[in-house]
Amino acid sequence: MAPTAPLPRLLFVHGMWSTAAVWEAWRPRLEARGFATEALSLPGHGDDSDRLDGLGLADCTRAVEQAIERAPGPVALIGHSMGGLLCQQVAARQPLAALVLVCSAAPAPVFPQRPAMWPALLHHFMRWGSWRGQFRLSRREADALLLNAVREPARAALFAGMQAESGRLAWQASFGPLNWSGSNRVDASAIRCPMLALAGLQDRIVPHGVSRALARLYGERLDYREYAQHGHWPLAAEHGWQQRADEVADWLLNHTSKGAPKQ
Repeated sequence: MAPTAPLPRLLFVHGMWSTAAVWEAWRPRLEARGFATEALSLPGHGDDSDRLDGLGLADCTRAVEQAIERAPGPVALIGHSMGGLLCQQVAARQPLAALVLVCSAAPAPVFPQRPAMWPALLHHFMRWGSWRGQFRLSRREADALLLNAVREPARAALFAGMQAESGRLAWQASFGPLNWSGSNRVDASAIRCPMLALAGLQDRIVPHGVSRALARLYGERLDYREYAQHGHWPLAAEHGWQQRADEVADWLLNHTSKGAPKQ
């Protein structure tokens, strides 16, 4: 009998206002299925928060690529929100075992802004010089955009773990084709690994219209799934998060174990 190919190492990448800690619920469930895991805190996040000013997408993708280089074998990326955009950019530049996108930000040419987001976000972008500094969501803004499908007391606990975010990162990721520098673009045709995307129909910061546009960008190469009960935080606390983590584990085992179909 042929030896079983080793499973890829799973590298988890968080989104805005977050740290590696957001993956603490998912990681044990995937480790129980045989995967080695690592959760990356991006530059300027976690203990590195003094470096936020001026931080951009390129700084973050470089950190993801460096983590891949340190890995002892094949890597699959799992990205949430803005972390999903970073993972797409990295996947277009180097080979991966698989790519999983959870409520992922979309690259240009998708325009990600929707009117429902503006009451909580617009005033941050209208502040002169916001792209040079950093900003933090208020509790009301976080509840409206990120945690609307999470109940108390978990909602308060999640908000307590949030941090400020780089204004430059927010500007680069939030305006699709209006980002004339192209720092939010992805060469979709260059991604060759299997891809899975999960989206929540209650998500207010990556609304399902944006997620569906991302699915159209990749077409049949992307396994795209929507869930009526989920908002932006199926990482923990939302009803059914355990099923989503287990579903991702099943998909990864099917697509990365020896003999699985490759794209």
